[in-house]
Amino acid sequence: MISEFGGVNPNSEHPSNKVKSTQHASHYAAACRDTRSTKDSFQPLFSACIMTSGEFLPSSALLAHKPRRSLLYKSLCFLLLFFQGGVLDFYLILFTDLYWCSWIATDLVVISGWGVFFLKNARSQRERACGFHQKSSIFGCNLGEFTYAYLAWLIYVIACTPKIVLILETSILELIALKVPCGMTGFKITVLLSVPLLFCLISSIVVDLNGPTHHHSQSCFTSTCLDLLDSFTLIEMLLSGEVPSVYLKYTVITVYFVALAVPVIWLYELTATELRCRWLWSRFSTGLLVNAPLLMVRCFQVYVYKMPVSVFMFKNVFLLACRLLELLEQCAAAQGLRRRAGTSNPAQFSHGVSENDMCPHGYVNTLAVTQS
Repeated sequence: MISEFGGVNPNSEHPSNKVKSTQHASHYAAACRDTRSTKDSFQPLFSACIMTSGEFLPSSALLAHKPRRSLLYKSLCFLLLFFQGGVLDFYLILFTDLYWCSWIATDLVVISGWGVFFLKNARSQRERACGFHQKSSIFGCNLGEFTYAYLAWLIYVIACTPKIVLILETSILELIALKVPCGMTGFKITVLLSVPLLFCLISSIVVDLNGPTHHHSQSCFTSTCLDLLDSFTLIEMLLSGEVPSVYLKYTVITVYFVALAVPVIWLYELTATELRCRWLWSRFSTGLLVNAPLLMVRCFQVYVYKMPVSVFMFKNVFLLACRLLELLEQCAAAQGLRRRAGTSNPAQFSHGVSENDMCPHGYVNTLAVTQS
């Protein structure tokens, strides 16, 4: 086994080496058998841990949604609805001969409708989070957060408008100023509760605080606040008798309730799956229906009745110009997209993902893409 020069003979076999090689071979064979036997059990576990981008983004957004925050804003919504409706009902029941149950029944219908809305909205969010009824949105991933929100605000506007109009167009307003504590100031505060109610509605249902739908809803809310503030300043002038013409008076009242109903449009737009021309025209039309009449009223005040120029006059001109530029820009962008869509191959998606790599629910098979 050892050569004459003291070296190790490579052809010789030592008993200890044979034992070690036999042990290594037996361990290797056992490991291979264990691997083959547990192959099927490990594969589903590994595949269950793989998440596509379409599955990860909604779940991560839902983690950012805090139930306590949502519950707080929902409670504030019901509190504002109860307070505003109760105060207006008090005015109407105290100074009119109409049947008092009708006003209270209207408030109960509105509160019940909002309760049904919150239940349906929560169910829609759970279905989106679990992967059912997955839909895209023109502002990103549709998490079901603004589902049925436009119906809730529409019910509120329909119930609130007749009460305020009846108070403004009758002698109830004078009686409120004379006989009710807080007088006209209390009535103004009650009417302006619509603004915090809209803010609480948006905050109670939003899921992703950093998502595009939340940012778009906040921008729309800010625009609506400016329109309501602009029109309400004219209503204050109307209450103090500074709007002499009857036609201007009815114009101011009409524009205020048009501005109050505008959130129905953009709340419904937040649930749209694709950007169409009707949404572009609706944005421009709502801005035109609010700012153009207000600009006309202020022009009459300045040039006919010699009243001082208001800063809201420049706001009306600026927003009208912005809406027009937005309409032209979006129409040009839509034409460019339509032109590119006509020349591209519809069977091939972007980023090199084909229809064969798509799962039944629209998610991308990432393993197939990486292997290809």
